[in-house]
Amino acid sequence: MPSTEFNVGALLLYKSQPAELIRLGDKIEINLLLQSQTKKVRPKDISMLHPGPITELKILVPPAEDLEEARSLLSGEVTDLTEIAELVFNNTSVSAIWSAWQLVTDGVHFHGSPNRVKARTDEEFAQENKRRAAKKARRESWHSFLIRVEKKELIEEDRTFMEEVENLALERGSESRLLQHLGRQQTKENAHSLLTELGYWEKSYNPYPHRLGLENNQSQAIPDPDLIIANSPDPTDMKRFDLTKQIAFAIDDDGSNDPDDAISFDGEKLWVHVADVASLIEIDSPTDIIARAKAATLYLPESTQTMLPEPFTNELGLGLQETSKALSFAITVGDKGDILDIKIIPTRIKVKRLTYSEADELIATNEQLTKINTITKAHRQKRLRADAVEIDLPECKVKVQDDRLTITPLQKIISRELVSEAMLMAGSACASYAEKHNLAMPHAGQLPPNNEMPETYDLAPLVGMFAKRRAMRAGRVSSTPQSHFGLGLPAYIRVTSPLRRYLDLVAHQQLRLHLKGSTPLTENEITIRIGSVNATSNHIRQAERLSNRHWTLVYLQQHPDWQGEAVVIAEWGRKSLLVIPELALEFEQTLPDLPLPGSHLILSAPRVNLPYLEVLFRSKTIRQ
Repeated sequence: MPSTEFNVGALLLYKSQPAELIRLGDKIEINLLLQSQTKKVRPKDISMLHPGPITELKILVPPAEDLEEARSLLSGEVTDLTEIAELVFNNTSVSAIWSAWQLVTDGVHFHGSPNRVKARTDEEFAQENKRRAAKKARRESWHSFLIRVEKKELIEEDRTFMEEVENLALERGSESRLLQHLGRQQTKENAHSLLTELGYWEKSYNPYPHRLGLENNQSQAIPDPDLIIANSPDPTDMKRFDLTKQIAFAIDDDGSNDPDDAISFDGEKLWVHVADVASLIEIDSPTDIIARAKAATLYLPESTQTMLPEPFTNELGLGLQETSKALSFAITVGDKGDILDIKIIPTRIKVKRLTYSEADELIATNEQLTKINTITKAHRQKRLRADAVEIDLPECKVKVQDDRLTITPLQKIISRELVSEAMLMAGSACASYAEKHNLAMPHAGQLPPNNEMPETYDLAPLVGMFAKRRAMRAGRVSSTPQSHFGLGLPAYIRVTSPLRRYLDLVAHQQLRLHLKGSTPLTENEITIRIGSVNATSNHIRQAERLSNRHWTLVYLQQHPDWQGEAVVIAEWGRKSLLVIPELALEFEQTLPDLPLPGSHLILSAPRVNLPYLEVLFRSKTIRQ
């Protein structure tokens, strides 16, 4: 019965609504029956369902068995509304035709358009019912889930719904149906808040490594690392210089599990010994490729995710075995801290491990450490004469262990400066060695500030240190030699942490090839390796910085009665930038009367917004 020929009084279909044709013309005037509204439409926008006249329009409900019998009879066939009306309602009245169209739009038994209807086959019918049952179950499940959300009583089955919220919080997705339902803006911070409110995340959950994509990167594993170690003979073993009769000191933080450098003095030369990681990890080996993907060890307050599997650290870490294999830098130093000569030698060493505090106690009495201290001080003074920049801002070690959160300020002690300077000397000496032998290497450098370096103020040292830090430009790594402004060195290569940094390992692989007389990597190959780790290395630094801030704010949440001193180190418009030295925490806050930089305040009553990494305190200025 549906036709493209229109006549006055006919039942029409316009945008899924029933309408009566009132007047013909260039445009057809219709009356929308459910709205009692007239309008003019184009012929192509309507379909005729029944020629009329329309005496009544109601939806007829067929017996279920008659409807199923009609579908089964017409199974898979193309039909029309008239045939369906006759089979289901035994008439072709306006109401019967309109009701037949409702059966088509319902889509369970029939589907199609007013002019071409198709009856579903038995298989299609079963599939459609299954789909609708699943949709109904999902709708009911969602409604039940919302009730549990309101009560904050989630169950395991709710994980499917909550994953969408979690993906938004971890920046893996951009939308959350639940946040939208709750009328909350769909941001990662709001998602984070909701996850902790509902107990889906622990209140102290650290999202930053996951947001930066490091959980997948760190989950890669080397297959059978013990087997790789066992089947990786070291061809330089027979050529290693035996230094086991002289103690080398591996000095590190208490609790360090990956010692990769040590120092000694033989009466003439400063020796910087570095774990000989390249003796087991060859260029482009499976271990090397995965280490390259990881870029570096990720140090978080709650965990350490190593660049190399634990068996490699156990085998190569200095002092973890009775004797250790090392690549040693023998440095001859002049009285004024000048590096006069450098030899790089595969060695076997005997290592004594010390914490910084233990080493500090020994410096005055141990002949080796006393001399090393003199040498490193002279080299430091040489760098300072070359305008090296020293920035002394508060630092803390944040640690979460056995559910206990501690924040320990790092003291500026002699042994820490001694070790740091010795490592710089090794990197500087290696850069000279690489230049002398035309060896491509990953050189670390830093350009000078765009403007003049700020002065340090005696009366407000933290203000000056912060200004210096702001003035510094970002460091960079290049395959060609470059100066390092901050260190005051004409060239510098990081070589003392091959267990923890991939580019240090690359430098060791280059040195090993050179010492063996093999062909080293080209400058272009070094550049490719630098590029391959840049993004991940940046993400690791961000994750470590944000994680430290996160756990510091968790500490303040756990200590709502905390009180301490802060220093104003800068002004940002109407806000002040402060630092709490004992927590190494920098933050912004609007303060009354805008105290001058250098002012000291007493802070109390921290109010933490953890998802936004924000904190506010009550403040009282004690001196300006």
